[in-house]
Amino acid sequence: MKDMQPDIHNYSEEDSIDIIALLKTIWEGRKLIITSVATFFIVGCIVALLSPVVYTSETIFVPQTSEDKTPSSKGLGSLAGLVGIDLNAVGSTSESYLSPLLYTKISDSEEFSIDLLDETLVSMEGETLTIKDYLSKNAGGFNLIGSIKGLFSSDNPERASLNPALDAYNFISEEDFGMIGNLQTKFSVEINDKEGFIKVIATDENAFISSQIVSLVTKKLQSKIIALRTNKIKERLDYSKEQYDLKRSEFENLQNRVAKFKDANKNISTALFLSRLEKLESEYNLQQSILTGLANEYNGNKIKLNKDTPIFSVIDEVSVPNESSAPKRTQIVMIWVFLGFILVVAYILAKSSVIILIGELKGNS
Repeated sequence: MKDMQPDIHNYSEEDSIDIIALLKTIWEGRKLIITSVATFFIVGCIVALLSPVVYTSETIFVPQTSEDKTPSSKGLGSLAGLVGIDLNAVGSTSESYLSPLLYTKISDSEEFSIDLLDETLVSMEGETLTIKDYLSKNAGGFNLIGSIKGLFSSDNPERASLNPALDAYNFISEEDFGMIGNLQTKFSVEINDKEGFIKVIATDENAFISSQIVSLVTKKLQSKIIALRTNKIKERLDYSKEQYDLKRSEFENLQNRVAKFKDANKNISTALFLSRLEKLESEYNLQQSILTGLANEYNGNKIKLNKDTPIFSVIDEVSVPNESSAPKRTQIVMIWVFLGFILVVAYILAKSSVIILIGELKGNS
């Protein structure tokens, strides 16, 4: 143990000497450090001033249906109830169409963005234009991604879609593909599975446009959720209505036959007449029972559709932002200054180490 103490002391002295040497090297290059940091400070100021101003709008809403049992049902369970998933049940239900965690997948899909491209925006001057036109206008009518891909693409989706065998497939033009990528950078959808709400956020250089994008994305997302939620019950409703209309027509025809048969045989009371009348009335009663059952099923499906259709309670209404969310100019300048300091210190230390290494190699040779 006594022999180890001097070694530890020597190691500490060597570490101290190394640190002092590093600090001395940095101090000797202080002029270069000051010059570099000042240069990076100026660059940071220029970048901060030239960075485009961005405004952020958002809205928060909670999806609800009449199936919500208690107001205290929060989190993923309340969102799951929107699509018919009972997380408290032992087994899964037949209404488990879509997990609430996939709502963001809806907004990230290309189909969702393509539908948004045709939505209308309004400028402060009252000019109306589609989102696609707005993106084209801001991009100067030039799509870099689409142009680069076009150089290496030999197939034309628009021409290919003329083939009847390809009608079942969705082809996206190079222009629309670039627009989709641009649009998807302007909005996002966040799911809070703890509190059970959905947040829609949009950013744009125009504060008014950012609030409109939030509204359009919210409406489109809500309509998609409703469509997915009520898809199966709508199919049942349409089928029950079709069957009800068909049986009602048959029942009315049978009703007319019974009436005509009675009118044509008012003064006849033979056994043959009574047998035929009893047969018609029996068929009439049977058809009436079937029609009543179909009517009950049809009305039940209508009630079910109303119960399953979500109602969206808005917690935070979208409003036009008064202050920009980016750029954070002070933070940008500080990052550039810090980057400049780190780079120049690394350069000074690396340069000193290289010089020492070269000297040692010359000494050994």
